[in-house]
Amino acid sequence: MKLPWEQLFPEVARIGFDGVELDIGRNYRETAWVTPEGRQQIKRWSKESGCALASVCLGAFWQISPADNNPEVRKEARELTLATIRNCRELGVKGFLAPVTPGAEVEHETGVQRWVEEMGACAKTAEENGVIIALENVGRGYAQSAVNLKRIIDAIGSPSVAAYYDPGNGLSLGNDPVAEIRLLGKQIAIAHAKDPGGTYLGEGRLDSDGVVKAFRDIGYDGWMTLETAATDNPSEAGAKNLAFLRQRSSPRDVPTGSPYHTALPPR
Repeated sequence: MKLPWEQLFPEVARIGFDGVELDIGRNYRETAWVTPEGRQQIKRWSKESGCALASVCLGAFWQISPADNNPEVRKEARELTLATIRNCRELGVKGFLAPVTPGAEVEHETGVQRWVEEMGACAKTAEENGVIIALENVGRGYAQSAVNLKRIIDAIGSPSVAAYYDPGNGLSLGNDPVAEIRLLGKQIAIAHAKDPGGTYLGEGRLDSDGVVKAFRDIGYDGWMTLETAATDNPSEAGAKNLAFLRQRSSPRDVPTGSPYHTALPPR
């Protein structure tokens, strides 16, 4: 949406969104996320707008990866993860995005093991706080397929470490999103919506109907977070993409029962 947080909540509520996902970037120490006063502001923005804080994204992991060769960087990533778990509990957020980012010049297997170790070290705190660490399949890193993502999640072995599945990323990486959704099944806690090759949802190469059906078949009823182009008019683009998504995936048609349920009821 390309808006500061205090403007973001009322604008997306005006468009008709139920929630927002905030990016916790490398400058996280300068944001409202890190102080009690700042988090109270976020809570007020959410309450006053009627728009929930659906999740947050640890975008900072692209600069401070849990797989980094420098132990001090890994320590910062772990501390940020633990703080995010506690902050999510404070703000009533059920899960957050952790992109499975690479460490510079780190071999694949070493990177995988570091992610298992670092997220595994945070899993108990996540369990105690009722928060899901949702690992995303991203274009660089160690989870470029559902198979690799599932391998990390299974190795950690915690109910509080799950998948943040992005069908668009799956397609762009040469995988079959429908098959990947079925493979991950109940391990999907949150999901992205994007359509590679198109400006708006429905204009690209993604089999949207097949993806929606796969999500229904596994009983997914969590958040669907738009990760689509802002364009020159973010509000207009957001409204158009939201309308497409709602038309394709009405919440009342989706089976309930996901252990990671965070969706709001239909309006």
